[in-house]
Amino acid sequence: MKQLQRAKVYVLALAAVLWVAAGGCGRSPKDNTPTATPPAPKVAASQLQQAFGVANPEVKKTAEVASEAMRTADYEKAIQSLQAIRARSDLTLDQGMAVYNSERALEAKLIAGIAAGDPNAQRAYDLLKKSRRN
Repeated sequence: MKQLQRAKVYVLALAAVLWVAAGGCGRSPKDNTPTATPPAPKVAASQLQQAFGVANPEVKKTAEVASEAMRTADYEKAIQSLQAIRARSDLTLDQGMAVYNSERALEAKLIAGIAAGDPNAQRAYDLLKKSRRN
């Protein structure tokens, strides 16, 4: 009888631990994890600013330039700034994911621009492809 009560206590304790652990697995709206569809450039720009908000001043400034360039559709400047950030070896996971999401957002926007016949989009897309080869 005592063993049965002890087993119930263990089962309840395990259930409580799993319940608490599962509660912490929810995604926050500021989550930088990749998704099946790329974020919009303005969303990616916001993620970039959030991720680099506490970075050293040089990197933070480069991230701000990239973010503003994405918001104003200056895609070549955005790509160059993202390349400069990506070349660093001291990025955190959140920063790396923000750069990755920004590149995906740019790529999706550029592909849509190419389909619409925008020569600037084609030029920027070529720059993006070239940066990935290096």
